[in-house]
Amino acid sequence: MTGSNLNRWRDCQPAAVALRWGTGTEVAAMLDRQGAQEDRVAGVRRQLLIFAAGLAVILIGLGWVLLVRGFGGNTSAAVEPSVAPAAREQVLNELLETTKDLQVTQQQAVDQLQVVQDQLVAQKAETKKLSEQIATMTEKLEALRSAVSAPAATPPKSR
Repeated sequence: MTGSNLNRWRDCQPAAVALRWGTGTEVAAMLDRQGAQEDRVAGVRRQLLIFAAGLAVILIGLGWVLLVRGFGGNTSAAVEPSVAPAAREQVLNELLETTKDLQVTQQQAVDQLQVVQDQLVAQKAETKKLSEQIATMTEKLEALRSAVSAPAATPPKSR
């Protein structure tokens, strides 16, 4: 809806429409709030994507560490063979546990992103519905305004 249409709609609205739909300023404020909420959703989406990318980097780093320690050899294993396997097993278990925790956190972030995306789709549908309703009301008000001003334009017949 253009600014001039909004002003015309606001200037000619009857009291019943004002009670149901509010003033044009309230509608504009509602649309502004909708835009701000979409901006917040976009910000959350960016944060979740950054988090997912960081998590991927961490997982790749952990995998690299496992490969280096597994295939690179360990000089302490040659010196103390009885201690090294136990320490290696503990480190591997800790890395596996950390990796599982990171995967759970990543899945939670993905789930949250999906919820936010679903909410955004629902809000866009609601905004479209409200915009269509406003356009319909504007058309009806314009027709009413034309009907009211038409008889006033014709001069009364004198006898």
